[in-house]
Amino acid sequence: MPRNGLNTTVSDAASVRGKNPQFLIEKITRMKIYEDMYWKEHCFALNAEGIVDKAVDLKYVAGVTGGNRRPSPYLCLLLKMLQIQPEKSIILEFILNDDYKYVRVLGATYLRLTGTPLEIFQYLEPLLSDLRKIRFKNVDAKYEIKHVDEIVDNLLVGESAFDIALPRLPLRWHLEQAGRLKPRKSALEEMDLFDEDDDKEIEEKEKKEGFLELNKAKGAVAAIGWKEEKAKKEGDKGKGKEESQEKEKGEEDSIDKKEKGRDTKVDLSDSDDSGDDSGDNSDDHSRREKRRRRSRERDRKRDRDRDRDRGRDHRDRDRDRDRDRDRDRDRNRDRDRDRRRRRRGDSRSRSRSRRRRRR
Repeated sequence: MPRNGLNTTVSDAASVRGKNPQFLIEKITRMKIYEDMYWKEHCFALNAEGIVDKAVDLKYVAGVTGGNRRPSPYLCLLLKMLQIQPEKSIILEFILNDDYKYVRVLGATYLRLTGTPLEIFQYLEPLLSDLRKIRFKNVDAKYEIKHVDEIVDNLLVGESAFDIALPRLPLRWHLEQAGRLKPRKSALEEMDLFDEDDDKEIEEKEKKEGFLELNKAKGAVAAIGWKEEKAKKEGDKGKGKEESQEKEKGEEDSIDKKEKGRDTKVDLSDSDDSGDDSGDNSDDHSRREKRRRRSRERDRKRDRDRDRDRGRDHRDRDRDRDRDRDRDRDRNRDRDRDRRRRRRGDSRSRSRSRRRRRR
């Protein structure tokens, strides 16, 4: 039984992973469970037998639900099991119970939190073949339908379940390599998936496939002969094409030679007319120089205007600085005047008070 009140762990409880078993549930969730009415009314002075009765009455599994994140009765019973730490044989009875699925899930969750990796894989993997439906209440307090194998798979693979951070579990194949676990056998290997009718259908399919392969082979042989005849015809046509192409190349070469002779004659005639074009080139050159001069003068004017604008900006800045300095001086003078007046007023009030005291 608890040692000092309702929320303490049993005195003879063994530590789990070096700490109090109740600390496997986060403190915030634990405090909410301690303040819940189900915990105060139904979990007070419970033992292992009483937990079985309460677990049989469960209608759903959940963590923390609703807008105010209220803990579920399932979570309250799980914390109570961590508090009283029932014997291992009782937990195995919870897991092996086929009649009450919620009792089985409660025992599986407790074993996942407190058991060793070998015990977890040994006792939880067989539950993957349990396909019964279970009501699950999500965070929004709405019910969903889940299955026992789905929840157990989350316990083996996931990092959290029912708003509880699960302890780290080593990978299964690491334990297999170390020789601590045997390779897992799927439940499908033990089932007779193929009947005699299925075997007959498979044999008929194989016969049909063999017949089709023979027909394909015959068709391939006929196609090979047809392709060889086609290749011969194409070879004869190719020779005729090559001869015609050679003739066309010879004609093109003769045409190119004639065109080159014409081009040389045209070049000689153009050289005679070059003297007439020299005057035009000189006029173009003078026009280009005039344009360059105009662009240079424009650039100079732009630079002068920029310099003038910069000088004006500097003058304006100097004026603004002088004005700010004058303003600061006036403010300081006003502050000094106010201080002097205050001092005079304080001295006068002090002298008056002294005169009154003397009277």
